[in-house]
Amino acid sequence: MRGTGRVLIIEGSGRGFLSHYAHALALGLHQRGHEVRLVTAQGDELAGWEAPFERRAILCPGVAGWLKLRREVRAFNPDVVHFQWLSDPVAAAIFVRWVQRRGAVALYTPHNLLPHRGRWVTMPLFRRLYRVFDRVVVRDASMRWAASEFLDLDPDRMSMALGSPNIIAHPQAPRRLPTELPPRQRGEVRALHFGHGNPRKGLEPLLSALGRMDCPETLHLVLAGQGVARGIAPEVIAAARGKLRLSIIDRYLGPEEIGGLFTDIDLLTMPYTKLCRSPILDLAAAFSTPVLRTARVEATEFDDGVHGVTIEGGDFLGFAAALTSLAAEPEALRSMRMALRYCPDFAASVERLAATHGDIYARAAESGARYSRGAAKTRALVVGE
Repeated sequence: MRGTGRVLIIEGSGRGFLSHYAHALALGLHQRGHEVRLVTAQGDELAGWEAPFERRAILCPGVAGWLKLRREVRAFNPDVVHFQWLSDPVAAAIFVRWVQRRGAVALYTPHNLLPHRGRWVTMPLFRRLYRVFDRVVVRDASMRWAASEFLDLDPDRMSMALGSPNIIAHPQAPRRLPTELPPRQRGEVRALHFGHGNPRKGLEPLLSALGRMDCPETLHLVLAGQGVARGIAPEVIAAARGKLRLSIIDRYLGPEEIGGLFTDIDLLTMPYTKLCRSPILDLAAAFSTPVLRTARVEATEFDDGVHGVTIEGGDFLGFAAALTSLAAEPEALRSMRMALRYCPDFAASVERLAATHGDIYARAAESGARYSRGAAKTRALVVGE
């Protein structure tokens, strides 16, 4: 189905995956005929990128941000208001009720069900917030189960939209390598550990394992992201440096640099100990980059030998051995990269995501009154071929 609805997408961070995902969704909806306005934060890191849809980088924390958003709703008069992450459940619930009284349907995509800080204290407030929305869009079955189990949200109030296309993977997106990254050496196999520092990402035990084994001279491990090496003992880093080429880029990377890195690397490493479903997997697939992961990193689709290699969680010696083996025999990486080029590309992923959301919006418009506003009259979203 193709829509002629007016869709207001609200993403308040202006940076990182949330911003990149929201831009990809807005692009797909625009291409399917919706009139789209993306409202994002002041200082949006993608403000310099051209976009065919309307963007407004105006949001700021506190009451001022909600007042600006209220003016946007009045000016744009949307059929659909779609939030991408919220941190203030009380103000959000009040705002959503106001949006619904105007005749729009309100949806929420919780990229995390609860905030990282104070999650148990705020759970009762978020439980109430989730029930205010006409529809909650979840990105996988695990999140749907958790929302039902822990937040007591009716599964019939949820819709699923799989996949995490990232605007960075757009073929025309600007790309450049971080200036700190040294030039490639002859025969180098470049592996990347990417993201902010977190002990549960398993980097320190992986470096410890690498520091105790013989590594091929061709292996170059790049650690990149804000605080990526935070908390790792200096002696562990030193031991790893004694065995392999190691580069550390310890800062936040802009979208152009992320695109440059994923274009350049041969392998992404994810030695995670935490159970998660990371959008980095989708980003790697979009760049035809194989992934060496633990089984703790869940994926909607991951075929060993095509998308990469899976090691049991907690087996860091096995993970390090697999990394050194791939570096010593890079033909396996080249074969996986070639196979990944036949997977759905960025355009296909964005089209699929937008089509799914178009159907979700239509169903939300039909059932919104029954779920959130009783018999209140709503303006239907026009959907046609």
